[in-house]
Amino acid sequence: WNALLHEERLPVKNEGGDAWASLRNTRFAPPALVADADLEAAWEERWQGWWNRHALRAASAGGLFPDVVFRRFRDAVEISWGDAGSAGTPAGFHFLECGRRAVRLSPTDVARPLHEALYDASTHLVSQAPGRQRLSELHHKLRALRRVGERQRRLGWLAGLGTNADAVQRGFRRAKKWLSSVHGAGNLLEGRFDPLVVEGNCQAALMFGSVAPDIRREDVVRLAEVMVQSTERRASEVSPELLRFQQVVPLQASDGLPWEQGYLLAEDFIEQFGPSLFDPAGEVDVFRILNDLGVETTDVWLNDQTIRGVAIAGPRHRPCLTWNSSCERNAEEKGRRFTMAHELCHVLFDADAGRRLALASGPWAPVDVEQRANAFAAMLLMPTDIVRSAVADLAAPLDNIEAVGELAARFNTGFHATLWHLANLGFIDEYTRQRLAAPT
Repeated sequence: WNALLHEERLPVKNEGGDAWASLRNTRFAPPALVADADLEAAWEERWQGWWNRHALRAASAGGLFPDVVFRRFRDAVEISWGDAGSAGTPAGFHFLECGRRAVRLSPTDVARPLHEALYDASTHLVSQAPGRQRLSELHHKLRALRRVGERQRRLGWLAGLGTNADAVQRGFRRAKKWLSSVHGAGNLLEGRFDPLVVEGNCQAALMFGSVAPDIRREDVVRLAEVMVQSTERRASEVSPELLRFQQVVPLQASDGLPWEQGYLLAEDFIEQFGPSLFDPAGEVDVFRILNDLGVETTDVWLNDQTIRGVAIAGPRHRPCLTWNSSCERNAEEKGRRFTMAHELCHVLFDADAGRRLALASGPWAPVDVEQRANAFAAMLLMPTDIVRSAVADLAAPLDNIEAVGELAARFNTGFHATLWHLANLGFIDEYTRQRLAAPT
């Protein structure tokens, strides 16, 4: 129960916009690991363990069950499913709900009816077979899910501190010990609790669920320090200008792909913010935008070089965006500009209920959330009208590295970010993008 509704981080690799897709894409170890029996076995064990905790079909025991996967997704519970035939399925058999889909619902909207159905079923079974120990134990365990003592375990699952109950307990004690070394970090483990489920993620769980499973103590402490420093700012200091733009925009509200939604959000932001976005040279001054919105910016050095940036916001403090100075992508100004524009998208549109946000952008952050933020950053730094004008000013056709490099220099953006953006906007075709991305 606790893992089903509170564990978000996927096994082995984050490789899909929802759990069903990611599990399907990572079912087998990559060829590079197959040559090493131990590594292949470890991959299989992690994948199988996660599947057993989250997939309805894992409990089928030979029955015909739909391929449905439950998991936590930040402030919601995600239910995803798809078509995947199983051995022994008779010809002509199919489920009424076909195709691939994913929905994200309030944790209580999932936990309460699910528990009610299970509890009522176990009550009926016990009444029919009162002497069956297995049924009595099931009934008792379902009743015990409402115990206050489960809260700490659920927070541990939320924070991704282990892959079984014992490991989660050890991880939670370890995290509390590490956080105790940071003055004022105690409230980072606060959460909103329903008797059956944690409704709102605490800051620490939000953050550490999106970092690598093997995060080191030094990084935990540094991230906690950044969160505490931003928490010390009074809520009254939050800029009214920022509140004007902030809104929770669920990914599933878009009829298109995440990057298309990111483009639309950026275009709307540009229209509302107006010409003051641009400096005299035509370059978008993203740091001035953040300053005008009352968003603090800083840097932090992390051992994990795959984390590009961190976004933090909450109801009791000012939002703060941080770039990781150990990340190679942030070594130059153009990389830092893209990182900050990316994190701005998180602050504006990805805050959960109560405007809580603590997200480390990297390989373990939600894929679709990151895709949308990348698209938002690209459109914010390279608006369509400005790109169209810049392309018209080029002396040479836009089918060579030099021309794309010239545009990247004009916008002060990275070459590959510019190249992808030009392809998405239709200025170059996919063949040209691939050819320029990997020239021979």
